[in-house]
Amino acid sequence: MDYPYFAYGSNMNLEQMSRRCPGAILGDVGYLQDWRYFINGNGYAGIEEYEGGVIWGCLWTLTDPHWLALDQYEGVAGGYYERKILRVVIEKNKEQISASLYLSNDYRYGIPSKRYQEIVVAGAKDIILPRSYITELEVWRNGPPSHFNR
Repeated sequence: MDYPYFAYGSNMNLEQMSRRCPGAILGDVGYLQDWRYFINGNGYAGIEEYEGGVIWGCLWTLTDPHWLALDQYEGVAGGYYERKILRVVIEKNKEQISASLYLSNDYRYGIPSKRYQEIVVAGAKDIILPRSYITELEVWRNGPPSHFNR
């Protein structure tokens, strides 16, 4: 069974996804409960389990060539990310569905490039995520926020 793809980082960006996965179909906005966003040691988005946290993102319907392109982009063969299936809550009706997403295998906290975090924030705005969440993403521009710890 093909699951929708839940994007929470740069793949929320509509322009980027139109280049990376032409013809992919944007779906609903959704969220993961008890997870939180971070930038990994390589400077890219990751999420980690965190009680009370919420990760916002969007769902995409992808074809096999799209999955191959994303697996390559996310460095699955090199062990940078792995594809997992988690339960995502669809924002508009609160329905829980299974969705595929990429989890970073690097749990060190890092600093993104200015351009990368701009792409993530622009994507969050593209799909109209809550302003408070966009602010959380913007805080990571300079690395881990002072209140952020394990």
